[in-house]
Amino acid sequence: MGQKVNSNGLRFGINKNWQSRWVAKTNQQTGDWIVQDEKIRNYLFKKFHSAFISNVDIERTQTSIRVFIYASQPGIILGKEAANIKVILLAINKIVGRHIKVDVDVLEVGNPSLSAKIVARELADAIENRTPLRTAMRQALKRVLKAGAKGIKVLVSGRLNGVEIARDKMYIEGNVTLSTLRTDIDYALEEAQMSYGVIGVKVWINRGEIFGKDFYKKQAHIVKPKGSETNHQRRNSNKSKDYRDNKNKQFNKNHQNQQPAKE
Repeated sequence: MGQKVNSNGLRFGINKNWQSRWVAKTNQQTGDWIVQDEKIRNYLFKKFHSAFISNVDIERTQTSIRVFIYASQPGIILGKEAANIKVILLAINKIVGRHIKVDVDVLEVGNPSLSAKIVARELADAIENRTPLRTAMRQALKRVLKAGAKGIKVLVSGRLNGVEIARDKMYIEGNVTLSTLRTDIDYALEEAQMSYGVIGVKVWINRGEIFGKDFYKKQAHIVKPKGSETNHQRRNSNKSKDYRDNKNKQFNKNHQNQQPAKE
């Protein structure tokens, strides 16, 4: 099991949560929901390609579904005045049925350079834009390590630089311990569509050791469209801001009074 390419499968239930969280009543419903979840993810990744979506989590009941979208650029998903949310809701309703209540939460990934999905997508885009492979890979490794990762491994396979014979190229920086289950390893696979064939990009990122903690709970926060706050929430926010400003002014005033006089 330690030789598995996808390191996420070994860590579900240990330091990773399942991306689809629901309990079906029958085997037929289980199959239907799995297919629907895959259709929802394919739709979101394809439509909002430029938003750099890290992952899509789905929670269900028998009468409702809630979709969590983690993205590097949530503004692209929300659109102007959250207009895209209505389009997403209609598209999901077509997949799961109009009798199901649909909720969508868009969350911003706090550190995109620690998401293997985003790093792999950026590297695949660089290859599609004819960036030299060595330059693109070195830039990706440097950016990930600078963001605080303990290690990174990148494997690119295919007709690299258009050569006739396909080959593999691997870069490893830092420590990537795939067999240590308490290590938070993020894995992703992306493809670069070239005129001479498909180039596969695999990325493993070591984000350190954790013990049952949810990484995205700390690294992401829900992005709300403008105008979504109620008047009560806005008043409380303004009161807190005024209170902090008054405290800072009082502190500065007392600090100035306590300074010794110059001779």
